Amino acid sequence: MDAVTKLLSDLVAIPSMNPMGRGRIGKEYSEQAIAGFVAEFMRKASIDVELQQVSPGRPNVIGVVSGGAQETLMLEAHLDTVFADSMLIDPFDPIIRDGKLYGRGACDTKGSVAAFLEAVVNSLKVAKSRRYNVLLLFVSDEEYRFAGAQYAVRHGLKADFGIAGEPTQLRIVRAHKGVTRWKILTKGIAAHSAYPERGKNAIYAMAKVIGRLEQHSAALSTGNAHQLLGTPSLSVGVIEGGQAVNVVPDKCWIEIDRRTLPGETAQTVLEPIHSLLSDLEGCEMREPHLSVAGMEVDEHAPIVRGLTQAVRSICGEAIVEAAHYATDAGIYNSVGVPTVVFGPGDIAQAHTESEYIELQQLHQATAIIERFLTS
Repeated sequence: MDAVTKLLSDLVAIPSMNPMGRGRIGKEYSEQAIAGFVAEFMRKASIDVELQQVSPGRPNVIGVVSGGAQETLMLEAHLDTVFADSMLIDPFDPIIRDGKLYGRGACDTKGSVAAFLEAVVNSLKVAKSRRYNVLLLFVSDEEYRFAGAQYAVRHGLKADFGIAGEPTQLRIVRAHKGVTRWKILTKGIAAHSAYPERGKNAIYAMAKVIGRLEQHSAALSTGNAHQLLGTPSLSVGVIEGGQAVNVVPDKCWIEIDRRTLPGETAQTVLEPIHSLLSDLEGCEMREPHLSVAGMEVDEHAPIVRGLTQAVRSICGEAIVEAAHYATDAGIYNSVGVPTVVFGPGDIAQAHTESEYIELQQLHQATAIIERFLTS
């Protein structure tokens, strides 16, 4: 087994599932073990390492390669994965079959972690030709709250530009949407369902809220469009309310997912919703529990041009595109670090029952990053 494949296999074998706010506990629902493995891998390569404790048992890992260059490149990917409950394969016993490595996190995003680490280690062997200082950043809690990236930014992250590792099939994503999520509650009065007039039905109240949100969503879909990303969107994804079928419900809540365009903020998203619902009694809007900005990096930016050249040198052609999902790159761009999204693997395989990565892409990604660092 070659070095980068062995490294990826070792990473996949370490469970690092995100508890997703559901109270799941145990070492397999933590990034602690994989962070320790990554830190030790970098120490053995003589890379300076720091652990940031984002929350108990959930660290970021930072590696710094300072070669006296004028510019610093950030290579970032997340350590956490989604659950493995319904997988059809053993999620943490990686196997290779038909040129693919199977296991939870193989493409999302342990493939990027392995490629970035191996590329940097290889570049250290040809130090005289290395073009950049390197900040290796491997973050926790991306799948749920993007907490690791936000923590790193709050605690002084500095780089001139960056690459956020995600399964893009080696395509360069220079623009993507952001996301804001929040809850809305309606309050009523409980009563016996045989006497509904004695109560106030919170679910009926929520139906009015949902109706107005549906109209707002339709208006967004026909509004001003971004040239790469189209229009923003809104979706009510969760609803919960009531105690029992024979009780008039006294509370109900929904959770909203609003996909944003570059330049939109939580404030600009929420202001029209406040106005839309202002006349509805007993309706309460909570503050967002997640807000990640959309991003757009200029097509002529050095990170786009340099990575395009590196991809072409290995693959023969380079595709630069936009995406509708959100990533950590939105957080870094919002604080002035131009960051594109790039990595091995196919997003269609992420979170699936038989997640895998094409090993050819893993090797190509490693070569591309090494070329970017040294040529």
